[in-house]
Amino acid sequence: MGEVIRRTKNGKFLGYYLRWRENGKRRVLASKQESLTDARKMLLQIEARVARGEAGIAAAPTAVPTLTRLIERFLSEYSRPRIKDIERYRVQARVALQRAVPPLGSKRADAVTAQEINKLRDALSRRYAANSVRQTIATLGTAYAWGNRIGVVAGNPCRGIELPQRVDALDYLTTDEVKALLSCATERATSGGIADRLQHARIVLAIHTGLRKGELCGLRWRDLDLRSHRLTIARSYRAAPKSGKPRHIRLPDVAIPILAEWVKVCPRTDEGLVFPVRRRDGSWAMSEETSDLLGLPALLTAAGVRVPSHCWHVLRHTFASHYVMQGGNLLALSRILGHSDVKVTMIYAHLAPDFIGAEMNRVKF
Repeated sequence: MGEVIRRTKNGKFLGYYLRWRENGKRRVLASKQESLTDARKMLLQIEARVARGEAGIAAAPTAVPTLTRLIERFLSEYSRPRIKDIERYRVQARVALQRAVPPLGSKRADAVTAQEINKLRDALSRRYAANSVRQTIATLGTAYAWGNRIGVVAGNPCRGIELPQRVDALDYLTTDEVKALLSCATERATSGGIADRLQHARIVLAIHTGLRKGELCGLRWRDLDLRSHRLTIARSYRAAPKSGKPRHIRLPDVAIPILAEWVKVCPRTDEGLVFPVRRRDGSWAMSEETSDLLGLPALLTAAGVRVPSHCWHVLRHTFASHYVMQGGNLLALSRILGHSDVKVTMIYAHLAPDFIGAEMNRVKF
């Protein structure tokens, strides 16, 4: 049982002090209360916390950061095992979150309301594409959820916010553009050096399999079996593929003779890379820069082909689009591309020659 002590010195009142026992030890604290009644209330609160197994003196509340400070901490501290390239994620997240800073950054993070997030969404929609707006609100919601978990902010004003409809941008090279690109790559490989032969083999494999750039860069010779036409996509650069697990596909016939010739002259690396890049010191190794376009824009220009944004990913879209237009099965395409959900593959469905059209002839009376 605790007690309140009235202390004086030389006849001068010093204040009410509280004394109680906690974890077998005696504790004494100046209450700084003006009345005996208030001091007793404070002691009762302390004893109640001790009875619940908590600290008698409650920790001082942590200052809630501004939204700008929460974003900065999120960008420097947030991580998840499923994020393969955390630095690339942070760069992309910073771009998305900076759109929210001007209107809301100076506010306390817990003072931002759902109504303000709705206004932010509407304001951004007038300046940015729908997918960019979606990315900003979704990433901001992730930052709030992370802030909840580490205890720096309560609530998440982004939860339940209606986002703009996603727009699936689908850009691919036409048949004529592919022919021009392959012709230029072949011509350069015939008359050029090792770098041109490497680029030719890489372009052929990309266009005929739909591999991502990271999957091409991470490909090892042990992943290819030219006799059985078997290709294993086991990694993207040095990490797992985007789906998180390896996949196996058949090497297309057109790529076999080109790869068979390339393996004879391919520069040797410790990792056995199929498509290494030459460093400044003349050695060969894996491409370390995810932003490196590996000379593709220059090759497209030389071939007289337009240079699209994200040109390596456009090669992936090119394979998938022409596969579907020539009657390929969407479920098989999903497995070839390594999509974790067939819904992603459905962006190519409208290219199928029998999509909708043939279905409308099923009903007969």
